[in-house]
Amino acid sequence: MNSSSSLLLPLTFPKYSETKKSNELYTQLLDTSCSRAQPSVLKSWGPLSSSSLDVGGNVRHGGVIIGTQDGTLYLLSQNTPSFGETQLPESQVSRPTSPPRLLHDSRTPSRSSTPSANSPPFNISQRSRVVSSVTTEQVEAPKNYVDFDDEPDKLKDMLKGRQPRESREKYASPSEPDKFHGHERSPTPSLLGSSSQKRKEVPRSLLSATHSPAFTATSPSYPPSPHDHTFDFPYDIGLWYHVIPPQSGPGHTVTSIRVIGDKQFLVVLQEAGNLSVFSLQDGSCLATTNEPIVTLQPPIGIEDKDASHALWLWNHLEVYHIGESTIILTSAAVSPNSPSPASMDREDNRALRSRLSIFEFHSNDHLSPLEIGLEKVGQWCYGGTCFGVGLHQESDKTLTFFTVTTDGRFVVRGLQLLPRVAPQMENHQLEKDTVNLSSIPLPNPFKALKSHSAEHLPPGHSTRKPGRVALDDERDLGEILAGASPLGFRARSTAGKILGLSWSEGQLTAFEYEIGYLRVLYTDHVVGIQDLQWTTDTSYTVLFEDQAASYNFNIVDPNNDEVVASAAPEWTTIVKHLRQSIPIGQHDAVDISSATQIMVTSLSKKGSRKLTAIEIAGVSNAPRVLWKARSSKSWPTPKAEITSLLPLELDLIVQGYADGRLRQSSLMQMIGEPDKATRSDKASDSPLNGFVTGLHLVQNSRTKERFIIGGGDDGSVALWTADQFKLCARWTLFTTCLSSVIQIQDQQTSPLRGFDGFQFLYLIPGSAAPLCRICLGANNLLLVYANNRARLWDVQTQEFWRSMTLEKVEELLEQGGWTDIALDARASLPNIALKTIPGQIHSSDVASTLILDLDRFTTESVVVAKSISTNRDQTRAILLTLERLRSVLSVLLTPGLNNDIDTICSAKLGIRPSRVSVGLVSHSAVTLYNKRNAQDPWCLSGDVSAARALSIAVVLGALGLFEEFMEGANTVMIFYATSLASAVGPAYQSPSLVYLARRWFDGSNEIRRSARVLFDYAIACLSDEESNEIAEHWQHHLPCLQPTADRESIHAALALFLCGYLASEKYSLLSTSALTDISKSIALYFHDEQSLHRVLAIDLCSRGFHIWQHYIDAMEILRALFTLATSSRKESINIQNVGHQARLAVLQIASSNTALFMTTLGLDILTPPTLEHRKAVLQIVAFLIRKRPLVLRPHIPRLMEAVVKSLDPNLTTYREAVFDAATEIIGHVVKTFPTVDFHTATQRLAVGSNDGAVVMYDLKTAIRLFSPDGRRLLTLSLDESVVLVWKVGSSFTSFFNPGAPPRQGHNGSQPFKTISFNVGAVANMDVQETMEVVRFDWVADRSVKIKIRDSIMTFST
Repeated sequence: MNSSSSLLLPLTFPKYSETKKSNELYTQLLDTSCSRAQPSVLKSWGPLSSSSLDVGGNVRHGGVIIGTQDGTLYLLSQNTPSFGETQLPESQVSRPTSPPRLLHDSRTPSRSSTPSANSPPFNISQRSRVVSSVTTEQVEAPKNYVDFDDEPDKLKDMLKGRQPRESREKYASPSEPDKFHGHERSPTPSLLGSSSQKRKEVPRSLLSATHSPAFTATSPSYPPSPHDHTFDFPYDIGLWYHVIPPQSGPGHTVTSIRVIGDKQFLVVLQEAGNLSVFSLQDGSCLATTNEPIVTLQPPIGIEDKDASHALWLWNHLEVYHIGESTIILTSAAVSPNSPSPASMDREDNRALRSRLSIFEFHSNDHLSPLEIGLEKVGQWCYGGTCFGVGLHQESDKTLTFFTVTTDGRFVVRGLQLLPRVAPQMENHQLEKDTVNLSSIPLPNPFKALKSHSAEHLPPGHSTRKPGRVALDDERDLGEILAGASPLGFRARSTAGKILGLSWSEGQLTAFEYEIGYLRVLYTDHVVGIQDLQWTTDTSYTVLFEDQAASYNFNIVDPNNDEVVASAAPEWTTIVKHLRQSIPIGQHDAVDISSATQIMVTSLSKKGSRKLTAIEIAGVSNAPRVLWKARSSKSWPTPKAEITSLLPLELDLIVQGYADGRLRQSSLMQMIGEPDKATRSDKASDSPLNGFVTGLHLVQNSRTKERFIIGGGDDGSVALWTADQFKLCARWTLFTTCLSSVIQIQDQQTSPLRGFDGFQFLYLIPGSAAPLCRICLGANNLLLVYANNRARLWDVQTQEFWRSMTLEKVEELLEQGGWTDIALDARASLPNIALKTIPGQIHSSDVASTLILDLDRFTTESVVVAKSISTNRDQTRAILLTLERLRSVLSVLLTPGLNNDIDTICSAKLGIRPSRVSVGLVSHSAVTLYNKRNAQDPWCLSGDVSAARALSIAVVLGALGLFEEFMEGANTVMIFYATSLASAVGPAYQSPSLVYLARRWFDGSNEIRRSARVLFDYAIACLSDEESNEIAEHWQHHLPCLQPTADRESIHAALALFLCGYLASEKYSLLSTSALTDISKSIALYFHDEQSLHRVLAIDLCSRGFHIWQHYIDAMEILRALFTLATSSRKESINIQNVGHQARLAVLQIASSNTALFMTTLGLDILTPPTLEHRKAVLQIVAFLIRKRPLVLRPHIPRLMEAVVKSLDPNLTTYREAVFDAATEIIGHVVKTFPTVDFHTATQRLAVGSNDGAVVMYDLKTAIRLFSPDGRRLLTLSLDESVVLVWKVGSSFTSFFNPGAPPRQGHNGSQPFKTISFNVGAVANMDVQETMEVVRFDWVADRSVKIKIRDSIMTFST
């Protein structure tokens, strides 16, 4: 998934249908997911008391992150009080009293039997089959967790007849942040996501333009809608969202978490090497990088070791703030499953014990999310431990890189971060062409296994870029662990020195490093250390299996008297002191980084996840529950729980359930009728012995019959028919859930025939390392694993040939005849707007989530809505599209903000409240939010608000195409564009301008249109100070100020978008230099025919032409627009639709800058630079006559004179070239404007002007004549109520005096006849009406009929 190319919306469907409270329902869904998760890391920060909450703040002050073994994250943070709501104690919260339901691992896997299967040709030991059917829960002793609640007090209260007291203490002690000697910068107040308190009065221009009333909340308390059941939480913190990173599932366990950027960003490391940065505000992914993809050369002095054969486990993460830079260091250890090539000696093997990467975190400021990024600056292998590595800034500001060797020695090197080199326009991409599966040659698998030179090394091995890290020679400062291998290491930088703690199996050593010298402070005998963390400069906490111990150390003299550190002589010693021993009981994860508390997450007796805090050095060590997931015993047992989804069509979604059956549903049923969806009549006939996972679709290439392949949690694989869900076959093959299914299209030439006739054919033994690549060649099967080893099989003889390294694999594949099969490919999956979340995550909320491509969905819906129904099928399709739009809209709307809007939605639009929750997709990461009330979606961040508002606007725009819903859709759209700030309250986060601008670049026409509406209103809402700050920031990134290589970057285009539209609305706030740079940037994109952002320049020209004309050549811009608007060249037709945008710009400029426009138009008709340009200008004139006749009306005399002169017979070449266009224009003018007439026989053209004069032209000679055309010419004046008759035509005197009018029979310039008339009030009309309701009709040579509205008069001339 790519969040930048399409608007993707994760839709999480509730798994229960019995409950009526949608918010409780969805909250329980996330709680269930968190309870079933297996935590790997726990990280807390800041105060967790509601008393310290700043409602209007952009970032929550405290929170807890739970990292899990499936690679996902759960964030718990302070419960923001809802606007106008109060929180109730737990005893007052009403909950269902239905029978309990097991949550954690309640879906106990049971090995199903295989109905029919041949014996597998690849032997598998019986032990593996037996062991795979036994779970950990079945063989371990029961784990009874001791709940530390005040049970005796509760029991006493119950015996006295009172309600049991609940522990409601609030814990407000702040956790100390991760400290290094560098301090983090303070954040600048957010502009793009600022609250409404900072804004001036909202302009009403958008409302006045639509003549619609403004909507505000009906009462100061902002009561919730009757449709919205707000649920109150009894704890200080709550579960806010669940983040699924871009790479997740098995092998992507979260190993380390750090909070940086003054608690704004979250840095997450996964064991596969994926490093990601998330926003703590809304859980969106801001940057991500995959360690194995970007490789750099090691620093000078570090031997370049080939680590391609090793399988690395990345588990160490450190963040350092050095000056204005934020440096992130990650390190990895060699996996036990990693092979050790025989060619490596013992010394080389020691040098490859660990590997590290250094990144520079870019976050210039929070105004631009695009400026957040990760740049790898260094990478190399070393022989120390993966955890004993770090950076330190000396007192003289130099950097030191230190490591702890495997034999317990402390080694340092000087480190220098080199300046960044200007980027070069080089792209090193490894592209592998996919060979047609229908034709696979027959290679000899051993033919290529021969010695190759260095030129045959794997791609990218010799093209690694240099890093930006330089290292000095290493210095061994001595031993810190005598005769023992270190198991852990923790360092803390303070006052220019390092305080370190390192431990082994039975030893703990504290030491101090400063300016190149190492001093061991003390050594102690300690056994069973699981983890250790510094809490202050003089205290640390040690974690054991079931308890934690808090220590501090003091400086004492020989008499054991404590000495102040600043006055301590050299002969003083360090003595540690046990402050407190804290029992923590059984736990899943612990955070001991705080000096005041220990965070513990575990499961309660009921199987609910809970988070407890244990105070250090407090009055009581009793844990206080900060949060507990909803107990499963408080909820009714559902008939079935969704465990897997497979969308085949919008109206055909296959659901896998926990009862082992498949059921059929549709998108509308899952959104609006979950009860009906759950009770689907179409279900599979035979259930599996476990819940269904991993649904895939395959097709028989011979019969074209489609089948569904899915797995069970017991490792079984089943095959159903896609139409009737009939179970065709079932096998118990694996010890884990089904991961992926690959279909080979040509079964005759393929060595893998898979399921042929529902018969099981092959089972290939697996490896300890994950499978990452499959290659096919004739009867040969090559399997490449994540440890860079491969196995070659002959599937015809069912023989294992050999194991080989990755280098040999590349040599073999270079010979040709091999086909790569992508493991993530899904055969025969329909290309529809619904997708599932990728990865093998079996949590309840992820299993119930589908991702809707809203861009594609609305585009297809608009096409159907605009079609004309000619039969029943088309009518049915149009009505079905309408129902789909209303269903999706019900998901996006947030009822409860305004009663009037809720009434309109239900009465006029037919929208019913939905239980579905909407998430966010960013950088391929998915964030699922905990829906609690109507205000929550608008209080998370500017990006979330922008995505939600844009989605609503897009669907409302499509719904407005249906005439009966147009008025209601417009009213609801106005509310969500203009009145959310007052309806939501002070916690409202206004839509992000950057997000809306980015969607304008990437979206379809529907999304671009809606994004512009929201963007324009957001600009109008900005105060002068906010506008100035945005302009000052972005104007430095304008295209004209960037190097040539960066002018087409999305960053430069966004800068022009933001500054350009801001200047077009508030140009008086910008400096002359800024306006000049904006104008130059517009011209730069505009005149570049190859520019990707030419449409942006054209649109800005139309919006602010009156501004840019003072800084650039305005006439050249107009001439270029004329050419683009009329170009019919094939190369000018592209995805940007430049011609259409140019025509819109011409219309806008002609309306707003008429004088300059008409001057340019007249000059280009009379004196064009080229003949083609004159033809283009004449086409523009014809276009304006059809689209904007009122703009041209005052300038018709000048325009017609220019057109007539273009027909000068003396210019034969020009006349022939423009004759068709000019005559077409004259025809349109005569037909459109009643002040112009043409007589075909004599080729005379008469043009009336605003001052009452009439000009006549002879088109045969292109001569201007006085008076009109033909023999008689009529002019009409509605203001004077007279008709003037003129004699026109050729006479003997006109031969001697060309241009002179015939004699009228009177002296002077009087008309031949003057006829008065009176039609009363009918003659009162504006200019546009005269063009429509006044008509002349010659019924004879001397008789004319004049029609004014319904009045008809006949005159004799």
